[in-house]
Amino acid sequence: MGGGIYRIYRVKVDSIEQWNRMIEKTKEENMDKKNENIQKREEQTKEVMSEIKSEYTKTADFLEEHTDQQLTIAKEMKEEMQNKDFDPNIEELKALKDEITGLKAEIKRLNEMENIGLSSLIVRDIKAVGNTLVHLQEKAVGSIKHLYDNMKHQLSYNLTKAQEKFVQMKIGIVKGLVTSMQDFIKDQQKKLDSCLEKLDNLSKEIQKDEEKLEKDSLNKEEKPIEKKEQNERKKEGQKEKTEKKPSVLKKLKENQQKIKKEEKVRNVKVPKKDKGMEI
Repeated sequence: MGGGIYRIYRVKVDSIEQWNRMIEKTKEENMDKKNENIQKREEQTKEVMSEIKSEYTKTADFLEEHTDQQLTIAKEMKEEMQNKDFDPNIEELKALKDEITGLKAEIKRLNEMENIGLSSLIVRDIKAVGNTLVHLQEKAVGSIKHLYDNMKHQLSYNLTKAQEKFVQMKIGIVKGLVTSMQDFIKDQQKKLDSCLEKLDNLSKEIQKDEEKLEKDSLNKEEKPIEKKEQNERKKEGQKEKTEKKPSVLKKLKENQQKIKKEEKVRNVKVPKKDKGMEI
């Protein structure tokens, strides 16, 4: 009977331990899966960031090319018109070109960085470059407008037919630059907006996964401590119960002594009274 109970108890204990091991294994597998998800999202982020930097490079190259074309036209107009009307345009375009060159160096620095993760610093740098690009696009649009307005103003002068023909030809080139700039900026802006939206979404997803992973790790570290405390409380409870509960052997011994004492009392003979002494 005792052996049967022990076996049942042993089976139950083994089942509980096995169950606990299964739970721990499942938690570890879930943790590994979460780590894989984070790594996967980081890879996706790197791809998006690479795409963004590529679009930045295209935009900067485009702006540089257009600025060079505007600068060439402004210099040609100054030489043909033989006046200083185009000096402000030339200075404006030179300054714009310097800013574009500086931005291209920053984009090159980002492109040369290796093992880029989704750190707040990198995201901030990428967005800062994007904001600078937008600012330079606005400057490029402003500079081409100033150049176009100045070229039209030349037609108000008393020009020769050759000069007038030259100005009209250059105005036609500038109109073509305006059209190509409009088309390029619209297309690039859509691409960049899409890339930045992907980047923001991935950043939020990674942050959520990292917070959940950190929470699970803390819970895993606290559980063994809680389990140890529970076992200690259980042992203390059993000890108290053992101390309070009297020993069975001791109880039997006390009962036997009590019975012997009662039997001894009954065996003692009561002395008979002397009749002569009765009154």
